[in-house]
Amino acid sequence: MNQAQRLEYARTVLHQAETASGLARVEDKGGWETPDVLHPILPSLTPGVITITGSATILLALAGHASTQGAWIALLGLPWVGWGAANEHGLDLSRTAHTPNPGPRAADVLTALADGFDIIAIGNLKLGARDERAIVQRVRARGATILASDWSTPSTVLRAESTGADGYSGGVGHVKSLRFQVSSGMSRISCLWTGEELVSAPRALRAVPC
Repeated sequence: MNQAQRLEYARTVLHQAETASGLARVEDKGGWETPDVLHPILPSLTPGVITITGSATILLALAGHASTQGAWIALLGLPWVGWGAANEHGLDLSRTAHTPNPGPRAADVLTALADGFDIIAIGNLKLGARDERAIVQRVRARGATILASDWSTPSTVLRAESTGADGYSGGVGHVKSLRFQVSSGMSRISCLWTGEELVSAPRALRAVPC
């Protein structure tokens, strides 16, 4: 797919989203709710750019949770995310567009998607400062939210750190859940990705001497 075809694809998907019945826009909702466990640090996804560093799981979980509320989702510049992974993280594939490799016209594709999608999850598109400023103005005007793994001046930053996995030992078994610490500013929470949703991580029990 060449550059012109990628841009045309984005516009086609945008048109389908705009004309589909039941299209929800964030202006009507006051922001898309985040998983309950993240409320202390990020209660909702509001128009603008939110950067999530350290974990693709947290980024996709946020997009998936918004999708369960009716949001239209676009994945851009995330070639390692397959349809199976998108579905596992809660994305409704009938309301999801996926452009794995937007090429050098990534800024144009992102601008087009911002006109018709509620949430746009993006990889490192290597945008210049001028493009970033223009896109921020666009998404805020359109009521869209960008979830970015890299952005120079986001409105909110979430920092995720993996703290382990459950379900296997010594390299044997299957991963059942992933544990994270997620912070924003001075606030921090611990959470667990169960393979279906983000939930509060159980507190470790301490042995009490007799």
